[in-house]
Amino acid sequence: MHEQVGYPTFVLYLILLIGIPLAIFRSYAGFLFAAFINAAADSWSFVFTRTSFLGPYFNAHDACLLVAIVATIAYAISQKKTVKIPSVIAWIIVVLLIGFAQSVYLVNQYMYEIVRSMRWALTLPLYFIISATVVDDKKKIRQLLIVLFLGSIVSAIEHIVFVRAHIDSYSPDNISAIRTIAFRSPGLWLLLSVLIWQPKIKGLNNKIMIVAGTLFGVSVLLNQTRSIWISSILVIPLALFLFRQPGRKALRVGLLLPVVFVGAFVVMHYLTPSIDPGDIISARVSTFADETQRYESTYSRQQAFEVEINDWSEGTLIFGRGLCYFAREVALYWGSSIPAYGHLGHVTTLSQLGLIGLLVYSIYFPIKVVQSSRKLWNEQSDELKFFGLFAGLCMIWCWICFFMSDSFLSQHAVEGIIFGAVWRQEAILRNKTKLLSQQGQRAWPNLPAHVRYSNNAKA
Repeated sequence: MHEQVGYPTFVLYLILLIGIPLAIFRSYAGFLFAAFINAAADSWSFVFTRTSFLGPYFNAHDACLLVAIVATIAYAISQKKTVKIPSVIAWIIVVLLIGFAQSVYLVNQYMYEIVRSMRWALTLPLYFIISATVVDDKKKIRQLLIVLFLGSIVSAIEHIVFVRAHIDSYSPDNISAIRTIAFRSPGLWLLLSVLIWQPKIKGLNNKIMIVAGTLFGVSVLLNQTRSIWISSILVIPLALFLFRQPGRKALRVGLLLPVVFVGAFVVMHYLTPSIDPGDIISARVSTFADETQRYESTYSRQQAFEVEINDWSEGTLIFGRGLCYFAREVALYWGSSIPAYGHLGHVTTLSQLGLIGLLVYSIYFPIKVVQSSRKLWNEQSDELKFFGLFAGLCMIWCWICFFMSDSFLSQHAVEGIIFGAVWRQEAILRNKTKLLSQQGQRAWPNLPAHVRYSNNAKA
């Protein structure tokens, strides 16, 4: 694994210098700016992009979130809109506050770890609220899609440049030494969604999608993360089923997916000539095939499963052990063999936030997002239809990946933006349907319901 460093500090200042004025005077543009930066950046490098006077308490992620919050406040004031906090997000925040309070009470000597855990856990709900507030028009969906698409292209290019620079500087003997898990843009979900259904969206034509899809494929290969590969394979049949695609679509995806990655193999020979993509595949697959490597790669997760289940059973079963209850264990045994806390996401949620946390994060929240996504999928607008598929596939993918990786379900900013936007668009459609229904009842109060609605639709 490469040594982690941040971007130059001026990147953080540029985010603030460009983003804050934009957020104040052109609030939606400020929000899109934050969305683009989040989609384009190496998330771990952003963690280490800090200022000298605030240190670890304010990094590039915090700068982006500040821009997005200012944009939301400016938008709500200028447009006289209310900030949208749906019930599912209210539940998430309540669960997190309970976990935070427990951690402060039980392990208060590690306040930095606890505060940062709460900050990271709030990333998803805060961006959900921000997106649900400002993405209040279906015309904005196309703009958001294009911004996420462009950010994904920048991320893929940056990923390739990073890998080439790392190889030139360090000449690693082991291909796993250039594993770059932090480049996780929405490009993969966009690619998988387009394989299932290709929309007609102005600005995203076939040629652009082919080139971009190849770049996304290269980035996924260079990522070398098994959980991402497995989730990408398993999400396809589930998405086809939930979005009611015919059997021939499965055949189409089955044919196109290998074509994309064969194209990525070919392109890699030119973009990263010193890396054999076959070596990447064999190196990661061997961790399943070889018994010794399989044991080494799964041992820490087995430890984590046993430890976190035991910790949960010894604590408050309903509310868990707290948001950062294992800070003491990590601090005591740092540098030695410790369980891989947080690698089994649903189990970590159970141990930290209890049964109520598991219910909210792993069941209630995913169901609500997929329900909203499926309702958008039934719309005639290509933008809304595709965004519904995109958001639903993203949530299913995250839910699968959460069994093998991550520390909180979709805690990253981009996922919060996607899920908040799909919830708001579905809420708008639901309100329109309710309004039409009420108008129909006033116009034809004595007619049967099915006649009122059909006549109202024709009107």
